[in-house]
Amino acid sequence: MPIDSTPFEKLRARTFVWRAILTVIATVISIIILTRLLPEWFKNKPSPLQETLTVLLLYVYFFLLTFRMLSHSDLSYNRLCGLFPAWRTLGQYSLWAVPLIIISITSTYLLFFPLSFLLPGFVKSWFLDYSPTIIWTSGDKYVIANLLNVFSGVLVAPVLEEFFFRGILLTRWTIKWGAIRAVIVSSAIFALLHAGLMGAFCFACVMAVLYIQTKSLFIPTIVHIANNGIVWIIELLTMQFDNFSTPQTITGFQESWWVGLVGLIVSIPYAIYFWKRYILKTDWQIPYLSEPTDCENNTTG
Repeated sequence: MPIDSTPFEKLRARTFVWRAILTVIATVISIIILTRLLPEWFKNKPSPLQETLTVLLLYVYFFLLTFRMLSHSDLSYNRLCGLFPAWRTLGQYSLWAVPLIIISITSTYLLFFPLSFLLPGFVKSWFLDYSPTIIWTSGDKYVIANLLNVFSGVLVAPVLEEFFFRGILLTRWTIKWGAIRAVIVSSAIFALLHAGLMGAFCFACVMAVLYIQTKSLFIPTIVHIANNGIVWIIELLTMQFDNFSTPQTITGFQESWWVGLVGLIVSIPYAIYFWKRYILKTDWQIPYLSEPTDCENNTTG
């Protein structure tokens, strides 16, 4: 199928902006209604349940609004997602989550450590104070909030983010600008929605390369799920050891410079291997814009 005959030729990224605005409005209205119906659940501030539900509703509403639009555009989800790999293959790729976490932490230090001396206020407000709560230890209904947090962060977020950023935006912007520029721009937008800008950007670029090279959206999705799951486990473990928790002050962050150095030493071999094994061997042909594959009849695993 030629590129100009795909639904992505008619899709415009700006249409998602309006849906994002509607998503925020719908989420705010829903939270207001819930606080009126169940005031005893949201009486204290900050409210773990309210914050967790807000994030979850943002994902759900945005998916519902965009899914309806994409369905009317005759988008082939089988072609977008590609083949479902063997379970063993998914397991092997999920192991990339470990070095990716190290690389993300290292990238974060490479960006924010020098900025902590030049723009300490920015680093404090954007990175140290902005980091979302992963595990709540107190507050109204914090146990329910934690369960929803795991569901939202480990399952819902990876699936929807890979579908939208790698599946939709990457494909659309490839038609407009070419694959490499589309990878950079879609990864930059992804990074702006996360506290660790550089780490999120590097992570998104890796997910895009994996999607392009394997021609399967299931690969970056499983890596993303594994990544978020490991982050949640690490957060749970560090709660038991205060000395290993994330610094909350500029001084504490600067004193933890050695974390970035160790991460850099560990990351370099993985980065070189990924460059040689994946980036240099990638054909930069976006799956949806390549020759169609019978995803239903050739599924493995």
